[in-house]
Amino acid sequence: MKINESIRNELLTDDGHMGTVHFDPKYTALPRKEGTIQMLKSMNVKNIIHIGCCGHLCNIKKQMESHSHFHSMLIRSFDKVIGFDINKEAVDYLLSFHITDVYAMDFVQEHETVSEIIGRVFGTEPYAILLPEVLEHIGNPVSFLSETVQYYGNPSNRLVISVPNAYGFGRVCDALFHNKEFINMDHKYMFTPATLLKVMCTAGIVPDELQFLDLYKYSKVFKKPMLGNTILASGYFQA
Repeated sequence: MKINESIRNELLTDDGHMGTVHFDPKYTALPRKEGTIQMLKSMNVKNIIHIGCCGHLCNIKKQMESHSHFHSMLIRSFDKVIGFDINKEAVDYLLSFHITDVYAMDFVQEHETVSEIIGRVFGTEPYAILLPEVLEHIGNPVSFLSETVQYYGNPSNRLVISVPNAYGFGRVCDALFHNKEFINMDHKYMFTPATLLKVMCTAGIVPDELQFLDLYKYSKVFKKPMLGNTILASGYFQA
């Protein structure tokens, strides 16, 4: 779904009125990793910066053996890929699988060193910054994205974000039928499609596309992609 100027203008309002954002009923049946790669390829980007590149340490070995580790999939799909993760133990373990250009660094707090690495690997070529299943772990997502804009917001670069969907079919059923919430206790936030787009706009990012991934069978049957488990959004930086 393309995010047009009318939707962006509505998202930027803060006068307290009740607004509505309608989402396209069309959907892709792709799961999160494959759907994210497809979106990145549709942008014709060749270089990727992968934030949170390790994933959970306990899953790395199994995913590498099954060729399903996301960072490894990105390496196979794009020309150059740099990974950053704040978990040094996980980075060291991922490096043991002969993965290169993976660094234990904070992407915004160590931006000077990060920028040097980007310049060494990519030169002056544009790149896409990928934040898959990261933003919900961050204490202040608007501040984090605002700093990302400040340090890396070249208009030739792109940003792609995926987060768990608060309206995911399983989460809605848990609330509706079981009066419970099933959540990763490291998550600080749970986003809806509109709030993710609003956070991006507030941080100075111009969202231009949104998709729902990881659809449950019933999300497809009832043609309600908004009940997909994952929200995927892309945006660009203003000149």
